Amino acid sequence: TPPTTTPPPTPGNPTRYLLPGGGLGAAGSAATTTVAAANGNHDGTPTNAQVFTATGLNLAYAGGQTAFDLFVDAGTAVGNGVQVRISYDLTGNGSWERVETLRYFATDPVTGYEHYTQNAGLSSATGTLGALSNGTVRVEVWSAIGNNPTTVGIGNQSVLRLPYS
Repeated sequence: TPPTTTPPPTPGNPTRYLLPGGGLGAAGSAATTTVAAANGNHDGTPTNAQVFTATGLNLAYAGGQTAFDLFVDAGTAVGNGVQVRISYDLTGNGSWERVETLRYFATDPVTGYEHYTQNAGLSSATGTLGALSNGTVRVEVWSAIGNNPTTVGIGNQSVLRLPYS
């Protein structure tokens, strides 16, 4: 009998989880990744980012905005701020037609996950969204401020909801 394999996520699914190894796909097993300390001010500039990518996406633009829920925990560290940038290459040609950078999320000094969502608001946005035809979506997560690392829950936790159908 042939070996069994897990099918790849459907290229048409707008809900994507941040996965170990840098993928954006169907929910996997619970895992974590670490975002390095900022050790300076990197507000708006991805620095030592954890990067998650999905390619070959074929989705119709449904209107609205990108939504996400990142599980972040800076433990007992004071003064950390995690930031996210979501980039869209609508045709997979290497050109980013839409880039959204969200305001950073100031974490609390209490152990346990907090939820960094789109409600933080856009810090900047360039370009426009449109249909994805063999498109690519990239999520970058980094520390904008703070001298300590931050843990991000991935696999079946941090999720990206693309404004597509």
